[in-house]
Amino acid sequence: MSRVSALAHLEAMAAMTAEPQTRFRHRHLSDRPLVVIPLTMAGEAGTPLAVLVGESSRSSTLLVVGQPRNRDQRFAFAAEFGRIVMDYIDSVRQDRRDIPTRGKERRSRYTSAPQVLVPNPGGIKALGDLGRMCRFRRTTGPYPVPAVVPEVGKWLTFLVETAEQAGTSMLLPITDLLAEHWATGQSALEDQNLASLMAWIAPPAGLTVQEAMSDAENPALCPPAGPATSTEFDNTYLAPAMRRFDTARAAGNEQALAEAQTDLRGLLGEQLNPTWRLMWTAVSLLRGVPEAPRAATRFERDCDSFTDYSDYQDSGDARPQPKRDGAIRAARRLSKLERALADFEADMAFDDPYVRADRRSLGEAFAGTVVAAEPDRVVTSQANRRLLRPRVTVRTLDPVRLADDTTLISPTMPPGHKAEIFSTARDGEASLITVEVTGGMGRGRVPTPGTVPAVGQRVDYLPDPGWRPTPVFPEAGHVPWTHAGDPEDSESVDPVEAAQAATEEWGDDT
Repeated sequence: MSRVSALAHLEAMAAMTAEPQTRFRHRHLSDRPLVVIPLTMAGEAGTPLAVLVGESSRSSTLLVVGQPRNRDQRFAFAAEFGRIVMDYIDSVRQDRRDIPTRGKERRSRYTSAPQVLVPNPGGIKALGDLGRMCRFRRTTGPYPVPAVVPEVGKWLTFLVETAEQAGTSMLLPITDLLAEHWATGQSALEDQNLASLMAWIAPPAGLTVQEAMSDAENPALCPPAGPATSTEFDNTYLAPAMRRFDTARAAGNEQALAEAQTDLRGLLGEQLNPTWRLMWTAVSLLRGVPEAPRAATRFERDCDSFTDYSDYQDSGDARPQPKRDGAIRAARRLSKLERALADFEADMAFDDPYVRADRRSLGEAFAGTVVAAEPDRVVTSQANRRLLRPRVTVRTLDPVRLADDTTLISPTMPPGHKAEIFSTARDGEASLITVEVTGGMGRGRVPTPGTVPAVGQRVDYLPDPGWRPTPVFPEAGHVPWTHAGDPEDSESVDPVEAAQAATEEWGDDT
């Protein structure tokens, strides 16, 4: 935690109210997100118990598994949930437009992408478990399931994988969105409790933050946002309700079964409804935070990713994602995640002065006043070309830890401005950083006015993540011996592996 971030949390604790730590919301927020609140049984990893899902605060659908250990009921639940998710995804796949390309080949993409919101990172894991258990299921042969089950399994896995990529907006935990913008006086772990986090940000009318937090810690008033239920709730309420359901089902008593099912739905609805209301209150709060300028560009990349995967699913050759990544696929994925993280952190700092201040306190960016400048400096390149290379010296009090030759960008200069650190020297408590301007000066023999910082001007600089080519990885048949021996390096799903995966956790038992 940086000094700026620590200070924001201390100020929140002193004032007993959440403090903004970013000026903008750095994630795109859809006009029509799909809110999903999954619930699983405590102690039963990946076993769905219920889900509350909907596209508006006034329209929700509650799906309940009467007996999660029963295979037929589990997959009836998965099919119902799958139809809701696929209807939402299909509704997004309505408008598709051509996009400009440099080559002759025409490209198009959907103008929007789905956005699924869950209460916390545990909700993402619950959807990931559900996707893994569904995507390998067979629609024919022994124990067939409806076609929508493996289809939604593949889509859920796709959304969960994209959620690991920094800056994406297709699957988001609402607690992360809130904690990204507001600092509270509690720990990062406590911030994963939606009720507790909202108590700091927007306590209910008539309650202080302390009173709201006390209510948030009371499971009778604010049931856990999941995905697992509390053991006290399981023992006191859920287990007896399930026993009544099982007894009525075994006896074939339709009336008793209907009553038991109604009681179970009411019981689980009471667990989920408080979180449902908190989710939509949080969405309304986040809509009031202005969106960062570069968030739209990142959402366009989401649209590209969504379009590519949608086309792959429509191709007829779509296969479920591997149970485990092979060496090549894992390396490609790691490279993509690292690149996305570097780009997202740079975008946030470029757009947001609060985030930039945070990086300045870590020595990863600096701001200061220009104390010397050579705006007309010209050098001769090895190709005997005369190049504009102005130099300016910036005096800063920031603790700079950037090496010489680091490429810089500046949010306080015109677009396209690029520079490199030439040297750094101490000046008492300050630092004198000489930078050489390398881009964004126009095509003339002298810099375009305003493109080179002038003496007395205040400027901000941060490292440019830059462009780097995609690493070249070996073909599947040329994996080094240290990583060989994994049949999934072919990046396809072996039928035997798929059959084994189909019997995991949920099994083929009745």
